[in-house]
Amino acid sequence: MSRDLVQDYGPAGTPSVLFHGTIAPAEDLKWSSSTGSEKLSPQRSGVKRRTVVARWGPHQDQYHSISKAYSSNAIRTTKYSLLTFIPINLFQQFRRAANLYFLFLALLNWVPVVEAFQKEITMIPLVLVLTVTAIKDALEDYRRYVFDKRINHNAAKVYCP
Repeated sequence: MSRDLVQDYGPAGTPSVLFHGTIAPAEDLKWSSSTGSEKLSPQRSGVKRRTVVARWGPHQDQYHSISKAYSSNAIRTTKYSLLTFIPINLFQQFRRAANLYFLFLALLNWVPVVEAFQKEITMIPLVLVLTVTAIKDALEDYRRYVFDKRINHNAAKVYCP
Protein backbone atom coordinates (compact mmCIF):
# COMPACT_ATOMS: atom_id res chain seq x y z
CA MET A 1 0.00 0.00 0.00
CA SER A 2 0.99 3.64 -0.27
CA ARG A 3 3.07 5.23 2.46
CA ASP A 4 0.59 8.16 2.58
CA LEU A 5 -2.20 5.83 3.66
CA VAL A 6 -3.33 6.05 7.29
CA GLN A 7 -6.23 4.12 8.76
CA ASP A 8 -8.14 5.73 11.60
CA TYR A 9 -11.49 5.39 13.27
CA GLY A 10 -13.90 8.27 12.75
CA PRO A 11 -17.10 9.18 14.57
CA ALA A 12 -19.31 6.30 15.68
CA GLY A 13 -16.39 3.87 15.38
CA THR A 14 -16.45 3.67 11.57
CA PRO A 15 -13.02 3.18 10.01
CA SER A 16 -11.81 6.11 7.91
CA VAL A 17 -8.90 6.37 5.53
CA LEU A 18 -6.72 9.45 5.02
CA PHE A 19 -5.18 9.22 1.55
CA HIS A 20 -3.24 12.21 0.21
CA GLY A 21 -5.41 14.53 2.31
CA THR A 22 -8.74 12.90 1.43
CA ILE A 23 -10.95 11.51 4.18
CA ALA A 24 -13.49 8.83 3.31
CA PRO A 25 -15.14 5.92 5.10
CA ALA A 26 -13.04 2.83 4.42
CA GLU A 27 -15.99 0.80 3.12
CA ASP A 28 -16.61 3.38 0.35
CA LEU A 29 -13.16 2.94 -1.18
CA LYS A 30 -12.24 0.36 -3.81
CA TRP A 31 -8.54 -0.18 -4.44
CA SER A 32 -7.29 -0.48 -7.98
CA SER A 33 -3.88 -0.91 -9.53
CA SER A 34 -2.88 0.95 -12.69
CA THR A 35 0.21 -0.84 -14.04
CA GLY A 36 1.39 -2.93 -11.18
CA SER A 37 0.77 -3.78 -7.58
CA GLU A 38 3.02 -0.93 -6.45
CA LYS A 39 0.65 1.94 -7.43
CA LEU A 40 -2.64 1.50 -5.61
CA SER A 41 -5.20 4.29 -5.65
CA PRO A 42 -8.64 4.61 -4.07
CA GLN A 43 -11.70 4.92 -6.27
CA ARG A 44 -14.96 6.38 -4.96
CA SER A 45 -18.35 4.80 -5.20
CA GLY A 46 -20.77 7.75 -5.28
CA VAL A 47 -19.39 9.63 -2.25
CA LYS A 48 -18.55 13.36 -2.33
CA ARG A 49 -14.87 14.10 -1.97
CA ARG A 50 -13.55 16.23 0.89
CA THR A 51 -9.93 17.38 0.77
CA VAL A 52 -8.14 18.12 4.02
CA VAL A 53 -4.67 19.65 3.70
CA ALA A 54 -2.43 20.45 6.65
CA ARG A 55 -1.20 24.04 6.83
CA TRP A 56 2.29 23.03 7.96
CA GLY A 57 4.31 20.13 6.64
CA PRO A 58 5.07 18.57 3.29
CA HIS A 59 1.84 19.73 1.61
CA GLN A 60 2.30 23.43 2.44
CA ASP A 61 2.34 24.50 -1.24
CA GLN A 62 -0.93 22.67 -1.85
CA TYR A 63 -2.48 24.40 1.19
CA HIS A 64 -1.52 27.87 -0.10
CA SER A 65 -2.87 27.18 -3.59
CA ILE A 66 -6.21 25.94 -2.20
CA SER A 67 -6.59 28.63 0.47
CA LYS A 68 -6.26 31.51 -2.03
CA ALA A 69 -9.78 30.77 -3.25
CA TYR A 70 -11.30 31.38 0.21
CA SER A 71 -11.49 34.55 2.25
CA SER A 72 -9.85 34.81 5.63
CA ASN A 73 -11.81 34.53 8.87
CA ALA A 74 -9.84 37.38 10.45
CA ILE A 75 -11.86 40.03 12.27
CA ARG A 76 -11.54 43.61 11.02
CA THR A 77 -13.59 46.29 12.79
CA THR A 78 -11.50 49.31 11.81
CA LYS A 79 -13.16 52.02 9.73
CA TYR A 80 -10.08 53.45 8.07
CA SER A 81 -6.82 52.49 6.42
CA LEU A 82 -3.86 54.83 6.02
CA LEU A 83 -5.00 55.83 2.53
CA THR A 84 -8.68 56.30 3.32
CA PHE A 85 -8.46 58.06 6.69
CA ILE A 86 -8.50 61.69 5.50
CA PRO A 87 -11.23 61.41 2.82
CA ILE A 88 -13.61 59.24 4.85
CA ASN A 89 -13.06 61.25 8.04
CA LEU A 90 -13.69 64.58 6.31
CA PHE A 91 -16.80 63.18 4.62
CA GLN A 92 -18.18 61.98 7.97
CA GLN A 93 -17.37 65.26 9.70
CA PHE A 94 -19.02 67.42 7.05
CA ARG A 95 -22.22 65.40 7.34
CA ARG A 96 -22.75 67.23 10.63
CA ALA A 97 -24.69 70.48 10.38
CA ALA A 98 -22.39 72.45 12.72
CA ASN A 99 -19.31 71.71 10.61
CA LEU A 100 -21.15 72.70 7.44
CA TYR A 101 -22.22 75.97 9.12
CA PHE A 102 -18.61 76.86 10.05
CA LEU A 103 -17.45 75.92 6.54
CA PHE A 104 -20.13 78.18 5.06
CA LEU A 105 -19.00 81.08 7.30
CA ALA A 106 -15.36 80.57 6.35
CA LEU A 107 -16.18 80.48 2.63
CA LEU A 108 -18.49 83.49 2.94
CA ASN A 109 -15.74 85.47 4.65
CA TRP A 110 -13.55 85.06 1.54
CA VAL A 111 -16.04 87.20 -0.44
CA PRO A 112 -14.77 90.82 -0.14
CA VAL A 113 -18.24 92.41 0.06
CA VAL A 114 -19.37 90.22 3.00
CA GLU A 115 -16.03 90.01 4.81
CA ALA A 116 -16.62 90.63 8.54
CA PHE A 117 -13.36 89.38 10.06
CA GLN A 118 -9.96 88.43 8.81
CA LYS A 119 -10.12 85.34 6.63
CA GLU A 120 -7.86 83.28 8.84
CA ILE A 121 -9.80 84.01 12.04
CA THR A 122 -13.05 82.51 10.71
CA MET A 123 -11.22 79.31 9.74
CA ILE A 124 -9.77 78.72 13.23
CA PRO A 125 -12.92 77.20 14.84
CA LEU A 126 -13.51 74.91 11.86
CA VAL A 127 -9.89 73.72 11.65
CA LEU A 128 -9.74 73.22 15.42
CA VAL A 129 -12.93 71.14 15.53
CA LEU A 130 -11.91 69.07 12.49
CA THR A 131 -8.43 68.42 13.90
CA VAL A 132 -9.60 67.40 17.38
CA THR A 133 -12.28 65.11 15.96
CA ALA A 134 -9.82 63.55 13.49
CA ILE A 135 -7.33 62.82 16.30
CA LYS A 136 -10.09 61.28 18.42
CA ASP A 137 -11.26 59.10 15.48
CA ALA A 138 -7.68 58.04 14.69
CA LEU A 139 -7.08 56.96 18.31
CA GLU A 140 -10.35 55.02 18.42
CA ASP A 141 -9.53 53.30 15.13
CA TYR A 142 -6.02 52.44 16.32
CA ARG A 143 -7.47 50.88 19.49
CA ARG A 144 -9.81 48.80 17.31
CA TYR A 145 -6.83 47.72 15.17
CA VAL A 146 -4.83 46.61 18.23
CA PHE A 147 -7.83 44.74 19.66
CA ASP A 148 -8.51 43.02 16.29
CA LYS A 149 -4.86 42.01 16.04
CA ARG A 150 -4.97 40.52 19.54
CA ILE A 151 -8.20 38.62 18.81
CA ASN A 152 -6.95 37.32 15.43
CA HIS A 153 -3.76 35.93 16.98
CA ASN A 154 -5.47 34.07 19.85
CA ALA A 155 -5.15 30.33 19.90
CA ALA A 156 -8.44 28.58 19.20
CA LYS A 157 -9.71 25.11 20.02
CA VAL A 158 -11.58 23.38 17.24
CA TYR A 159 -14.23 20.86 18.17
CA CYS A 160 -14.93 18.19 15.56
CA PRO A 161 -17.74 15.86 16.63
